[in-house]
Amino acid sequence: MKTCKRIPAVLLMLTMAFGLFTPGAWASAAESPAAQDESRAKQAGLPYWTEGSEVLASLMRFVEESVDESSENYVPPEDRIAVFDMDGTLYGERFPTYFNDWLFIQYALYNADHIVPEVLQDFARQWEDKALRGIAMPNFDAEERFYGPQLYEGLTLSEYKDVVRAFKKLPCYGFEGMTYGDAFYKPMLSVVQYLYDNGYTIYVNSATYRDAVRTIMEGTLDRYIPLNHVIGTDLLFKTSDQGDTDSIDYTMQPEEDVVIAGALFVKNLKVNKVFAMEREIGKKPILAFGNSSGDFAMANAALQNKNYHGEAYMLLCDNTEQDYGDVQKAERFAAECDAAGFHTISMRDDFQTIYGDGVRMVPVELEEQEILLPAA
Repeated sequence: MKTCKRIPAVLLMLTMAFGLFTPGAWASAAESPAAQDESRAKQAGLPYWTEGSEVLASLMRFVEESVDESSENYVPPEDRIAVFDMDGTLYGERFPTYFNDWLFIQYALYNADHIVPEVLQDFARQWEDKALRGIAMPNFDAEERFYGPQLYEGLTLSEYKDVVRAFKKLPCYGFEGMTYGDAFYKPMLSVVQYLYDNGYTIYVNSATYRDAVRTIMEGTLDRYIPLNHVIGTDLLFKTSDQGDTDSIDYTMQPEEDVVIAGALFVKNLKVNKVFAMEREIGKKPILAFGNSSGDFAMANAALQNKNYHGEAYMLLCDNTEQDYGDVQKAERFAAECDAAGFHTISMRDDFQTIYGDGVRMVPVELEEQEILLPAA
């Protein structure tokens, strides 16, 4: 409840006349700090956060100081750089929304228009079991790096993006009222817009294939993040008629297309994210957002910015009512973040909603359910 001290009417009239107070300013001054933070958040277009969220308030203070030329923490526009991980930070990653998993499984097993080698189908079935039933796959990371790009070998970039666009339209398994293209965290989308409105240059720095991320962002994040500001895992390319000729010995002809060569250039994870920022941005960020230890190197780069004060924010997968969270994992990760000097965002406590009020999670028993997605 708002409270205010009684002041003499004459004094109030004088202060209002000379612009020292306005009725709105007096009401604001009388609000509690938490109420002021909530009011500021609403005015800044951050509607999906829990009232009184301390971590949101800390982020807003950081941004406000960075744009205030009178502040010792002022940052010129050209150096206001923020980097975001994608899956689990801006977009659903917990079962069963992880885009990269289900795109591979869908295209390998349930797309009748595409002939897939048996070895890739076998790997996709194992991948599906891993995702749906929690079955551990020996050497999964290495095999995913090897087999993953082979599924799209020979596709032009236009064809590959069409595959991603078709998948975005499918209903998101485990939820009602959401497609795979909708599975963005609404509170984090509001943060992106908030930073954009405050003159920040924003990058996505993801382990997912770069061109998949660009396509996922179409119509949503690309309003605030140019597609050439997407950093991701790069696929190797070749031209449609290049064959086995080394790229440095081959000249692309006018009638040729660029196609996926079926291998990775580099997996953009952990310290590779820092190397990628050095290559593609040329500056360290002052804000970094992630959700796993794979983002720690990127976060440390923000904290180690020698020119400006930097901060890092990590999301905790602790919401089990609106998403497939894991409270114990979130608690362990929170301890790691605290030790590293990172802020933590609780998806349970700091978000009013994750995917929006029209989305409902439909819990599934991983050991018993099977998935059959329609053809893209």
